[in-house]
Amino acid sequence: MKRLAIFALLLVPAAVYAKGDMHVYNVSIIPESAENVLELINLIVSIFAAAFAVKLAALSQGGQLERTWNKLAVVAVVFAVMEVFAALKGYGLVKIGGLGDILEFVLAVLLAATFYTTRKQLLRQTLGSKE
Repeated sequence: MKRLAIFALLLVPAAVYAKGDMHVYNVSIIPESAENVLELINLIVSIFAAAFAVKLAALSQGGQLERTWNKLAVVAVVFAVMEVFAALKGYGLVKIGGLGDILEFVLAVLLAATFYTTRKQLLRQTLGSKE
């Protein structure tokens, strides 16, 4: 975990120096022509994932991990909204400055909170620990 945090901190100088069209790292993994197709596939899959996450959360009501499934359903819905926005922005239909960053932040916070509280709950159940 510490290694991942250190790696993330190493990216901070790159983010500071990357301004406008200047890129510190410029690598292309897929051709630009495939980006629109991949964006559409991401949109469809994320909407299906959100729908199934909500259904799964509804099925798990009353179970030991009810809160976890409910939170993960919310995370999946936020991710789907983020993908819808990204697709609309990618196709040039909508541009709302900063919305993508805000959605990413909300997604990261929700994921971290979900995993943290679930870890505490599972530790309490398995070890009797109150860490």
